[in-house]
Amino acid sequence: MDNYVKLHSCSSVDEILPLLLEEKDVIVIIDSKVKKLYGEVFPYPQIEFEATEKNKSLTQVGKLTEQLLEKGANRDSFILAVGGGITTDIAGFTASVYFRGIRFAFVPTTLLAQVDASIGGKNGINSNGYKNIIGTINQPQFTVMCSSFLKTLPEEDFKGGVAEMLKTFVIGEKKSYFKAVEILKKTNKISDIYPFIVRAAAIKAAIVEKDMYETDERKLLNLGHTFAHAIEKESGMAHGHAVSAGIVLAAKLSVKLSFLKEDEAQMIKNNFKELGLNTESPVPVSYLMNAISRDKKRLRDTITFILIKEIGNCFKHPIHIAKLEEALYDLS
Repeated sequence: MDNYVKLHSCSSVDEILPLLLEEKDVIVIIDSKVKKLYGEVFPYPQIEFEATEKNKSLTQVGKLTEQLLEKGANRDSFILAVGGGITTDIAGFTASVYFRGIRFAFVPTTLLAQVDASIGGKNGINSNGYKNIIGTINQPQFTVMCSSFLKTLPEEDFKGGVAEMLKTFVIGEKKSYFKAVEILKKTNKISDIYPFIVRAAAIKAAIVEKDMYETDERKLLNLGHTFAHAIEKESGMAHGHAVSAGIVLAAKLSVKLSFLKEDEAQMIKNNFKELGLNTESPVPVSYLMNAISRDKKRLRDTITFILIKEIGNCFKHPIHIAKLEEALYDLS
């Protein structure tokens, strides 16, 4: 499949089913919590599972595969994943390996999934506590971002998604960053925020289309994520909240290495605080370094970080593990 990323935006769940009219054998893989709220929207055979980081595993892939076989899924079947980032990740991975690959699409129901996790074709699962260490890069046929799902999203999940949305703007669109922060300070009304959600998704899609296999520009999307994955592993913190802390740490590291002005790093932290986002890592540096040293982005004794020159302008920078550890102890 080529690297084209097909996104649909809608305001009502009624707009989703027409996208599937040509599919004769749709099977839905759905988060059990989402099924209680929206299961009736999708009149197809459904496989539900508990969407937790623990279940984002090869064991769960095996269980999903068995259920697909029981439902008679074959090479012409079509998987529709309905849920948050964990659901789209594991369903995308399962579809990518079932019968050596069948077609699939995503209906992300969380803000984090709509602006990040469901876009770009990365389908990862965890192993031994390490995030997305096993995976594929395989684009869904389409991703549908429907604003109505966000109306039932818990506040803490919404905040985690806000962190990922702002991350995208810190990477490449300064104007949208400040506009989004301004709106978010005033309201959590979905209709006011949704244009920024659509914009963040479009920015990520454009980056992916230029660099599907993450050899260059796509690496920028990892801003804050090396820290975030380590924080998640060591503390169990939810992904979006760990990303928020990770971005703040990346900003501090950028100042430490003389790339970013201190007042701009402080502004990012203050903005995040005002929006109720997490800005601190609860993990001691020694534990953080232990997890980072096993990050899949490590190459021998260096690891490539995404650092910030200014809001809207980020870049890749390799850092020696020893130098990183020294810097982190200084920052702590």
